Order: sequence, then C-alpha cells, then structure tokens
Amino acid sequence: MAPRTGPRAPRTAAPAIALLALLALVACAGPSASTGEALARADLRAGLAARGASLLGQGQVPFRVGKERFPPDCTGFVEAVYAAEGIPLRRLMERAAPRATSGVAAAWAAVGRYGERWRGGAWPEPGDLVFFDDTWDRNGDGKADDPFTHVGLVEWVDARGTVTFLHRGGRGVARAVMTLDRRGQVRGRDGQPLNDFLRARGAPSNGDLGLTGELFAGFGRIEPARIERARLAAGR
Repeated sequence: MAPRTGPRAPRTAAPAIALLALLALVACAGPSASTGEALARADLRAGLAARGASLLGQGQVPFRVGKERFPPDCTGFVEAVYAAEGIPLRRLMERAAPRATSGVAAAWAAVGRYGERWRGGAWPEPGDLVFFDDTWDRNGDGKADDPFTHVGLVEWVDARGTVTFLHRGGRGVARAVMTLDRRGQVRGRDGQPLNDFLRARGAPSNGDLGLTGELFAGFGRIEPARIERARLAAGR
C-alpha cells in the first residue's frame, strides 16, 4: 500500500473545476431529487475532496479523527477522510467484508453494499474512491496477480477526462493523475501529465509500466441514503 509517487506542483485550477463539478451535480440531480438534497450531496462531495487535500504530506504517523486512530496507509487515509465527514467507512467495511484480510478489498465490498461501483463508462465525482490492482506483491509469489492492493480518493476530473486523486503514497499523502483513455502514456503531446507511476519498486508486472491507468481496477461511491436504509432494515 505504499506505491511510488513523485513530487507534483499544486494545481491552481482545482477550485474552479470543483465548483463547476458541484454545479453539474445540482443540475443533473433530476426531477426525483430536490434542490436541497442535491446541494447536500454536492456539499458532501466537496467536503470529502477538501478534507483529503488538507492531509497532503501527512501519513507518517496514524491519522486521527477525534478519538479514532487510523493506520498510516492507503486504507487508513480514506477511512479517516470519510470519518471526518461523518461517514463511518471503517464500520461499513467491517460489515460488508468481516473476513477480509485486505482493507482495500473490504472497501470495494463496502461500496458495493452501501453505494455503487463501476469499472468504466462514467466519470467519478469528487470524494469517490478509486481502486487499483497489482501495486505491490501482496501474496509474495513473484507474480502480478494481486487484486485490490491500493485505494485513493478522487479530487476532481478535468474536461479531458484526467482524474486527479489523493492517496497515501510512499512518502505520505500525495496527488496523482490517471487518464483511462490513454492508459499507457505518462504525458500527452503538450506535456500534460496523463498517468503517474504507481507500482512499488521491485513489484512484479505483466509487461506494463505500472502506470495508474494500467493498474486501475474500478471506482466506488458510498451513498448515505443506502447506509440509512440498511440501518433501518437492520432495526426491524
């Protein structure tokens, strides 16, 4: 869970892009959702992304949210961000996958039970989770056969479809980018970053470079309404 990541300069376009994303969420809410519900959802998404960005450079020691401590790894990072915004991701993971030995796999199970997950076709929103395979040799067999080894938090998506996400990298929480329609490219012709290197040094590969787009496994989104429905159902 400690992939390689290089330094990256802050992107000043993020606030403007995030605002456009929030407006789009409200506009696309549809007739079944009230404006208040859409704004609350947009506020949650913005809060998750902003909370994650506030932890940039941290992660050498456990994350703390109130009295809770979260391990200084990729799963602990997203658990801490969600907890700070009022979503008990850790407990949702325990309920969805009580026997899981991988925190990333448990998070994938949780978004499947309390939200939605997808592997392509739709862009993610700020605050969604992004999952990766084969970032390190978890089972120690020398083969690139390890699903769900890393997880990050989507910060924003630009107009070209490049996803900027936050994750607990090798030196702490960092930003990285991923462009799924150009998975094997590090940069575009204009020099714009498209995909970052993510695989840990020395980990086995299947002939790819270990770029974010190549190791992508899927997106996941927790929906608070589904958490509430599950709680009510359990109380019956």
